[in-house]
Amino acid sequence: MTNENIHVLYLDDNTRFSNVTETFLNDVDDRFRLHSETDPTAGFEYLRANDVDCVVSDQDMPGSTGIEFLEKVRQQYPDLPFILYTGRGSEDIASKAISAGVTDYVQKGSGNHNYELLANRVSNAVKQARIQREAERTRTQMRVIFENANDAVIIIDASSTIQSANPAVESAVGYAPDELVGESLTMLMPNRLEKPHVEAFNRYLETGEQGMDWQSVDLVALHRDGREVPISISFSE
Repeated sequence: MTNENIHVLYLDDNTRFSNVTETFLNDVDDRFRLHSETDPTAGFEYLRANDVDCVVSDQDMPGSTGIEFLEKVRQQYPDLPFILYTGRGSEDIASKAISAGVTDYVQKGSGNHNYELLANRVSNAVKQARIQREAERTRTQMRVIFENANDAVIIIDASSTIQSANPAVESAVGYAPDELVGESLTMLMPNRLEKPHVEAFNRYLETGEQGMDWQSVDLVALHRDGREVPISISFSE
């Protein structure tokens, strides 16, 4: 997110403080794009109509509080970074904010250091949220590929226990994916191949050395009906 703008909705009933905050944050980091609102209702309407990377909200406002606004935001935007920026800090407020799902909590103060702290908390929260969204997109893409691949795909852990298998395994070895999960990979091997597999796998875990070409290995698998079927395997970590 090095050069990406950071769109912030800033909620504070004190317009003078909002203007000062916007000026200082822009001085700290020119990626910030602040939109200020003094009323929670107007703030929520802006949030619904615009792409916002982070909400920064004061706690004490006429007719509402920052925590009440946070609770309303969390109902529709459970993962949106939300920083409570309040001039009246207390353990009770902090505890309620954490329970409501606040991302971070910063107490207002004077001097550049306070704005640098706020800018740092906002940028870190947005960076983490973007990383998580990208990771989820990647997981979704991999899940689609995994489930729709024509080739059989089996995922094992460090003990050779099968963690997941895609639908194509059934046509290859006769087992439905759910029947393989939790079982040892050796159940799909003829007896003569079990020991070499365990030894080679443990050696790789200890040393990182591959004893064969991982791109394509011709072996045999043990089908559910007991016959051996020829397979070509590609490994990846």
